[in-house]
Amino acid sequence: MARITVAGASGFIGTALCHELAGEHQVTALTRSRARAATPDPDPRITWRHCDLFSQSDVNRALEGCERAIYLIHSLAPSSRLTQATPRDMDLILADNFARAAAANGVQQIIFVSGLIPESFRISRLLWSRREVEMALGAHGVPVTVLRAGLVVGPGGSATRLMVELVRRMGVLILPPTARSVTRPIALRDLTRAIGYCLDHPGPCQGPLDIGGPEWLSYETMLRRTARVLGLRRLVIPLPWMPERIAALGVRWITGAPAELVGPIMASLPRDTRIRSNPVQAHIDPDAIPFHRALEEAVDPERKRLRPSPRQPIRREVAAELRQASLVRSIQRILQPPGQDAAWVAGNYFRWLGSCCWPMVRTRIQEDGRIHVDLVWPGLRLLTLHHAPQASGPERQVYYITGGILARPSPGQARFEFQSVLGGRYTLAAIHDYAPALPWSIYRWTQAVVHLLVMRRYQHKLARLAR
Repeated sequence: MARITVAGASGFIGTALCHELAGEHQVTALTRSRARAATPDPDPRITWRHCDLFSQSDVNRALEGCERAIYLIHSLAPSSRLTQATPRDMDLILADNFARAAAANGVQQIIFVSGLIPESFRISRLLWSRREVEMALGAHGVPVTVLRAGLVVGPGGSATRLMVELVRRMGVLILPPTARSVTRPIALRDLTRAIGYCLDHPGPCQGPLDIGGPEWLSYETMLRRTARVLGLRRLVIPLPWMPERIAALGVRWITGAPAELVGPIMASLPRDTRIRSNPVQAHIDPDAIPFHRALEEAVDPERKRLRPSPRQPIRREVAAELRQASLVRSIQRILQPPGQDAAWVAGNYFRWLGSCCWPMVRTRIQEDGRIHVDLVWPGLRLLTLHHAPQASGPERQVYYITGGILARPSPGQARFEFQSVLGGRYTLAAIHDYAPALPWSIYRWTQAVVHLLVMRRYQHKLARLAR
């Protein structure tokens, strides 16, 4: 029995996968929700563990003793009460933390479920983010298996729920031209079978592998078949032209789904995709489940709605915890000048900060590693940061926020980190678990805005230097 750790185990893929693997492997499921981790799983073979994937030390501890790791993280939801970061940057920093921890613990294999990459150069931001995650997971020497799949059909699936809600609520469906592009939707059970096959055959299952169900279908055809499964008569009208933004707004208005979910899904409708032959696809092909049957299993016939995943929803639990903690996360991507590293970027930033905000703010760097950020008049100490040499290195610099009138004690350890990623292409400057001392309504429109403007100015400065 291999010791398997599943990151993203609370999602609809992770929930099904954990129960599928628990019979043959020792499964540890990671979750960012403390409430979720404290709730015993109905299946006693699954061990749940709280892990903040933004914390390198947390991820290192979570992967201790792990032989194989499965990575199912997609950052479409905020990770803090106030998040100044794009999902793409959050995905990148999480994947880099995970890959470093896997390398440090001698993990033998990482399996990542990604999206089908189109043949053309028209790649959406969501799919390019998945490609960056693939590169980040493989950047530290651990063998990586990437399963690139299209639409995954199963209970709790976000994209499947959007299709069901559109058909259920609308008598006439007006579709953008991208809805005619074809893909091969895959049933959730087939995806979990593919992951199980990769665990049993790590040798031939390395690198990117395209997988899909038995049928090539367009989203237009899938919507028609969804109406048939629900027993509803719907008129489907594809238009020759429609802006993606208008289509996304329509889907949000009809289904009530959040913008951070609808936008990326709509932008990632398949274009010019194809599936290359590989051992995993050959394994699932003989018993692959067609789209209509997978949808019938996922839909409640009486309510005509998609069944929820057994351990969902997690979004409400996490949102309640974030409101209670009132923590801030801010991540900015900085183009790293050639020949430099995160240590250089961090030192350069704190020296530059004093000149950038002069004569209002000054910075002082002490010999013991402390950094003071002071208001020149009337001489108030805004923030104090302590360098953590034991957690730092050329590719990562950690500064703990320990004092100042703008900070208060937080449940986690507030810190400012500079992390080099993708082989030194970028440095991610990130504030984690910061608890502002200002009242929340004031902080959002004062200190938060100033920090973002300062970081944007520094991004432009280093971008010019890199060019």
